[in-house]
Amino acid sequence: MVSLMVFGSFVVIFWTGFTQAAVETEALPIIEVEMPTYDFGRARQGEVVKHDFRVFNRGTAPLDIKSVKPG
Repeated sequence: MVSLMVFGSFVVIFWTGFTQAAVETEALPIIEVEMPTYDFGRARQGEVVKHDFRVFNRGTAPLDIKSVKPG
């Protein structure tokens, strides 16, 4: 009877650890922006200013950028 209880406890501990490991290895996107801010300095009214922001996905799942807004 004691060996059955020990075996049952082992199974519960093993299963709990297995499910926790599955959660920790879930694929997630991780966004990294090389330089998240940029100062354009002074610009005249109506002047078009541009800057390219380098964005990387450091995660293991696709990164979908659905909208971008100026700060």
